[in-house]
Amino acid sequence: MAANMFPIRRTRTRGLRGLAVFGSALIALTMVAGPASATIIERERFTEDFEFDTWECGYEMHVVGTESHLVQVRADKKLDGNLFFTNNYQFWATWTAADGRWFTLSANGVFKDIKAKSLGGSLYEFTFHEVGQPFVITDSTGTVVSRDRGNITGTYTIDIDDGSETFGLEIKGPHPMFDADLCKAVEPLTGGDSARYLTARPIGSTDFSMGFYEYLPPSYTATGAKSPLLLFFNGYGENGDGTAAGLSSLVFAGIPRYINVGGWSTDRPFVVLSLQHVEAAPGFDFSSCDGQPWGGSCNMQVQHELDNASPAFCTTPDEVNNFIAYAVAHYNVDPTRVYVTGLSCGAFGIWEYLAKYHDDLQVAAAVPIAGDGRPAWAPSYCGLGSTPLWAFHGALDDVVNPLGSIEPLTALAGCSGVPADEAKLTVYPDRDHNSWDPAYGGANGDDIYAWMLGFSMP
Repeated sequence: MAANMFPIRRTRTRGLRGLAVFGSALIALTMVAGPASATIIERERFTEDFEFDTWECGYEMHVVGTESHLVQVRADKKLDGNLFFTNNYQFWATWTAADGRWFTLSANGVFKDIKAKSLGGSLYEFTFHEVGQPFVITDSTGTVVSRDRGNITGTYTIDIDDGSETFGLEIKGPHPMFDADLCKAVEPLTGGDSARYLTARPIGSTDFSMGFYEYLPPSYTATGAKSPLLLFFNGYGENGDGTAAGLSSLVFAGIPRYINVGGWSTDRPFVVLSLQHVEAAPGFDFSSCDGQPWGGSCNMQVQHELDNASPAFCTTPDEVNNFIAYAVAHYNVDPTRVYVTGLSCGAFGIWEYLAKYHDDLQVAAAVPIAGDGRPAWAPSYCGLGSTPLWAFHGALDDVVNPLGSIEPLTALAGCSGVPADEAKLTVYPDRDHNSWDPAYGGANGDDIYAWMLGFSMP
């Protein structure tokens, strides 16, 4: 693998998409352990246990683990303003699925003699080189399933007064697991076989004008009983050109990712079609929202004011409408049981679709996640009552304002004649922009799939 530089922000992630992100977060944690104090730590050993639940792979897993560090910080009297930091660390975690299957993720290594350079005031920069075995995955019998190798170097800068930090990695060597998806790597251990039913339909291979992924459940037949249809619309990070290569971005997040990593229950009867939005050249002009809070919401408002004209950075209402018409015409699906869902930009497209095609809707229910419904609907939200809605958002979202879901659904719940089960809102208090992993994975027992199947068009 060629050398690669990429930034890691611990305050904003799109979920632990792969071991690269998972490992970087771990490395950042070890780096903070010693030097983030104004008092020099000469030598200290500490251990921390952790335990949490995650829906990262599309199904619930319980994680229990321990990390330990032997930290030494020494000053070089010959080099004014410099410290040297060494951390010998170990890490392991057992991930257990609801059905009892499990695997272990472990790591060990040494960050040796990392120089802490004063950049003035309370700002310090560390340059490190890691040696060891970054990642090992073992199955329940202790057999090694995946092992990473190679060198890691990078920089870490922290202001010890306000805690602000930046972190970068340079990865050299093969590092086979740094480009892998953790959930894909453990698919044989805790996942299912949904990926075998997933097919890429690149642009030009079908009658539709855009590329998409097709999932046909084992129960699907081309004739006979009709299947329910679920359409998924992607976030900005999964945009592409619809080609075979471009479509690969779609499996980075949301339902298509869960299907691809074996995290989708094949007992669900849905035909799932996941459309890839194309941001036409020369690209959307984001400049008017530079420096604005919740930049995603700001730019969604701009796209709405431009009537979703090309080049749109988010899914447009016409794309949603046209894809529904295509899917119903080309698959053996029940036109009274069509459902739509999307994350971030895809959710925004759904809100816009519900507004523009309000008098001729073709969907039985909608689940927008981390999108902003205010541009299309404020201030008159009662019209949303014609479609059962369940919106999700993270309370800590700093990309799309949580009010983009809270305001429409709170207002809708107060409208006359709207049943409570058709105006649902879930806000995760500890989630940032990525509220889709718990929503699609079923956190807290929420089952959006059973909920959607409870509705049909007249």
